[in-house]
Order: sequence, then C-alpha cells, then structure tokens
Amino acid sequence: MKVTLLTAIVLAAIPIATAWANLTGSWSCNDGGTYYLRQIGRELHWYGEADYSGQPAWANVFSGSILDGRITGKWAAVPKGRSSGAGQLVLEVKNQGTVLRSVENTGGFKGSRWVRKKTVKAAARTLPQAQPERGKDCIAFNSSTIGLEQINGRWKIVDGGHWLFDFGSDRVAAQKALQVINHYRMNRSCFVGRLDPSFAYLLAKGGVPEGPMAGEDCVAFDPVKIRVSKINNRWKIVEGRHWLFDFGSNLTEARQALAIIKRYGFTRSCFVGRPKADFSYLRR
Repeated sequence: MKVTLLTAIVLAAIPIATAWANLTGSWSCNDGGTYYLRQIGRELHWYGEADYSGQPAWANVFSGSILDGRITGKWAAVPKGRSSGAGQLVLEVKNQGTVLRSVENTGGFKGSRWVRKKTVKAAARTLPQAQPERGKDCIAFNSSTIGLEQINGRWKIVDGGHWLFDFGSDRVAAQKALQVINHYRMNRSCFVGRLDPSFAYLLAKGGVPEGPMAGEDCVAFDPVKIRVSKINNRWKIVEGRHWLFDFGSNLTEARQALAIIKRYGFTRSCFVGRPKADFSYLRR
C-alpha cells in the first residue's frame, strides 16, 4: 500500500502475537485415520474416522481453541464408529501449520501426529489476488477464515484461494497485521487510484474500525481540520503544517481520499512495520 506519513513521534514498541496458517483441510494421522479440520478464527473443530471400508473402527469429533502455538480442547467418540471414549487433548502447531503434535491427552486417544494432506506442491503454488466487489473499489474477505501462508518464499495473508496482503520475507509484520485484522474484525480492503493505489483503508464488520488496540502504532489527526494542499508541486492531505498523505500530481485522488476520511470519521492513521510500513490502516 503506497501510503506515507511524516511525523516526529518516536516509533512505539509493538508486541508480537503468534499467528498460524489456516488449519482448515484434510489431515492424515498416525492412528490410521483421516481428519477433516475447520478453523474459525482461533477456534478449531474436526471430525475424524479410521480409514476402513464399511463401519469405521472409530470416529470422533473435537472442539478447541488456539493460543500461543497450542490447541487445547475436548474430543469425544461418536456412534459412527465402534469405539467409545472422551477426554482432553493439547496439540502443538509445528512446521508453519503443516504438522500437529499431541503433547497431552486423556481418555485413551491413540493419535499423536497429524500431517496436512497436500493437493499441490507448495513450491509451485500461487494464489490469485482477490477481486474487487462490484460497484466500489473494495475487496471483501472473511476475517474468521483468513490466515498466514508462505507462498514461493513470500509471507501472505490469504483467504481461501486468494491472497490479500503480501509482506515479502517479513513474517513478523504479517503476524502483526493478522492480529490487527482479527482484533478489529476487518472484512473489506478498499482503495483509491488502483492499480497503483495512492490511498488505502480497511472497513470492518459493522462499519469503521474503532480502537484502541494495545501496542498499535498510530498517529492522531482531526478530520475536521484536514484539507488538500499543494506542497512543492505535490498534492497532499495536511493538518496544519504537517502532511498526512501524498498523492503526487493527482488532485482528483487527493480530494476523493479526503472525502472518504471525513465520511467515515477516521481519526487515527496506523502502521505495522514502520518505517517501511508493510501494512497500514485507518480507525476511529
């Protein structure tokens, strides 16, 4: 996103939260079974059964939560299989979300290692960029199903078969950005001036992201006082003597961005990964 800001404040330290690739998919386990996982945000659910014809020797379901690289939850056998039992499981997410390993279990659960079934080779995989919504220049995505994925050596935030944000080799910035999206329940990425946007912002379920979020790196401004001004032959959105956004020679895009800021009442311009700013967003 080509959004810049000149400020004299000191860059605040940003706490980093662990993030995972989305675990939704088919997995094989060393108990001879196939497991069908569904991740919804930080919740994980599955159905698993033994790989046998006819009635499986066992079948089970699981529900748990993901925190700090571990999945903690409860499992129970279901009547499709011939076995019974129930208990608790604690799993570790390994190898960038391609392996799960059991570290604790009760109730006699047999499996201890799960491996994601691959449908394509990771080295050859590419994802198309998501397409904009009709009638406006916004891309809709599902904040409950997005995740991190490394594709051809680049860390991306993806939603199913589409990539949304590209962080190159900066996994830390990608993790932080995913944390921000989840915190604010963002679900639309919007632009002014594509294909090379001069201005970008995100919207959330229910409208506008509203803060604060602990540890975020934001600069406050007054939407009533900002205006478009020409400085050194470049059109900028400014507040007093400080400029916030630079639009080069494009006055039309500067005015469009100003109208958007005022319409939504944004009061903060926020960043992940400054001074490079791999990811930026506006909030109230």
